[in-house]
Amino acid sequence: MLGAGLMGHGIAQVFALAGHQVTVLDADPAAFDAARSKVARNLELMVEYRLVTAEQAEAVPERLTFTTHLADVGHSALIIEAVTESVDVKRAVYADLAPHLSPETFLASNTSSIPIRLMADATGRPDRFTTTHFFRPAYLCPMVEVTMGELTSEATVEAVLDLLRGAGLRPVRINVDLPGQVANRLRQALFREALDLVDRGVISAEDIDELTAYSFSPRMPLMGVIRDRDLAGLEIALNGTESVWPDLCNADSGHSVLRRLVEEGHFGLKTGRGFFDWSDVDFAAQWETLERQQLEIYATLRKIGAWPV
Repeated sequence: MLGAGLMGHGIAQVFALAGHQVTVLDADPAAFDAARSKVARNLELMVEYRLVTAEQAEAVPERLTFTTHLADVGHSALIIEAVTESVDVKRAVYADLAPHLSPETFLASNTSSIPIRLMADATGRPDRFTTTHFFRPAYLCPMVEVTMGELTSEATVEAVLDLLRGAGLRPVRINVDLPGQVANRLRQALFREALDLVDRGVISAEDIDELTAYSFSPRMPLMGVIRDRDLAGLEIALNGTESVWPDLCNADSGHSVLRRLVEEGHFGLKTGRGFFDWSDVDFAAQWETLERQQLEIYATLRKIGAWPV
């Protein structure tokens, strides 16, 4: 595992919980204590919500090793990179790592937006390079996007899919190397239309969030996007495309309402203000609340048989 931070510790936890010995590499040894603490807290929540047993949780820490030395990860079956979302940073990490890699090692990026083709040559093994894009929180969400790059071999994709399934995950195969892969493209499309409607004064940010949350969103875990249209009727879906699509936003850059907030230094929860006022909200407490709410949702979906297993 390359990176012990926001995503790295959760991804490492998933594989350790599945019984694998996991080596976590980070250039900053100060990140290790934070990662251990986060994993311990994650496991406490999983035991509390009966997603794992206490015995399963207790076995995880001993399967995690932390290091600052590249050579310590070189012989891993799969190395997942989860460093800063920057092409230059990722390429530099891959170039430094390349001399230490075993010929059999597969390498994958947790990138959420960068195409494989912009990084592959820096790895020294583009045929054994793919993505394993996890979703936050990685220790809870089972979905992972695995991308077939222009030079990625079929054997690499199949091997990585098998490794992920063996860890209890639900990987999906992406057949074309696109910016944002698939999940983020869908999310960006919805965000673009939402911003356009807010920017034009059609609806407030508060109301669009409420409308989204309590209209079609509750059905998404049950049927997704396309199956939902099958159930509604494709003749209705076709009529909708012809009447609505011509009027949908097709902007190719961020709207003024978003650009203005960023230029003023209002980045959302982390700065205390974005579209909403977060000044009285504790950052860590808010995320823990969200994780607990997700745990409640996931537990309910499992109970009704709608959660992937």
